[in-house]
Amino acid sequence: MDRIDCLRAFVRAMEGGSFSAAAKELGLGQPAISKRIALLEKEFGSQLFMRTTRKLTPTREAHRVYDLARQVLSAFETARASIKDAPAKPSGILRISLPSSFGRHYMMPLVREYVSAFPDVKIDLRFSERTINLVEEGVELALRIGQLESGSLMARRIGTVRRYLVATPAYFRKRSRPRTPDDLKQHECIVYSRLANAGQWTFESEDGRHVIAVSGSVIVDDADAMREAVLEHLGIAVVPAWSATHSLERREMEVVLPDFAVAALPLHAVYPETHWMSLRARSFLDFVVARADRFHA
Repeated sequence: MDRIDCLRAFVRAMEGGSFSAAAKELGLGQPAISKRIALLEKEFGSQLFMRTTRKLTPTREAHRVYDLARQVLSAFETARASIKDAPAKPSGILRISLPSSFGRHYMMPLVREYVSAFPDVKIDLRFSERTINLVEEGVELALRIGQLESGSLMARRIGTVRRYLVATPAYFRKRSRPRTPDDLKQHECIVYSRLANAGQWTFESEDGRHVIAVSGSVIVDDADAMREAVLEHLGIAVVPAWSATHSLERREMEVVLPDFAVAALPLHAVYPETHWMSLRARSFLDFVVARADRFHA
């Protein structure tokens, strides 16, 4: 049996989460997929999947083989395309991790355009505010907001996320408006827990940088929830521009301390550190970078 076909079955099973999903994508019966995986396991001398009646779980060895298998398949497709004198086309399942609020606001129009341009790619979007392990979860590409921690990921700067310090007019009916960042210590501040140094807010002004320790009764881990907490008059919050703009235009919120700018955050695309990147991931990254001006709300 062709080892390339075996590797293709293995990769599709990893990406689809089941033998049946791999069989459906490759147009085969599930027994054929099982046979190909079994042949790989015999050849590698190691089990690649833990099988139960309800779940297919990749082993540690499967995760180690997965990236190399994709490289082999990509090289094979490139070689075949070169013989046919035609460029290789992106294909397969592309898993992307996105911050929930940011992803909901920006990504669907981009995904619509991308799949129209590259119909052989299936996009699997994972919306989450948490920082996941890309390799363990089979994610090829992630967009992340904020300063990146040092680690084994490669990063490409895409843009900058502007933010506003906001509250509702109703909140200030019972409290005096702050005049300086130091006055925030006397207010209920809604803290976003996912950022490093979540309890510190940084402002820029003509007098320089101001770093203030804040606290309050409400802590959230989702940007949309933070906006809703503000609209419920629970306190003052630093909210990303895409989440605040509509409410500011309707005067449901107002900008607090307009003479003190909230420090913006970098927006990066990150991906596993490897000498190889799939054609689908690279094409999507280039596609997003070319349209990065859309993120500057």
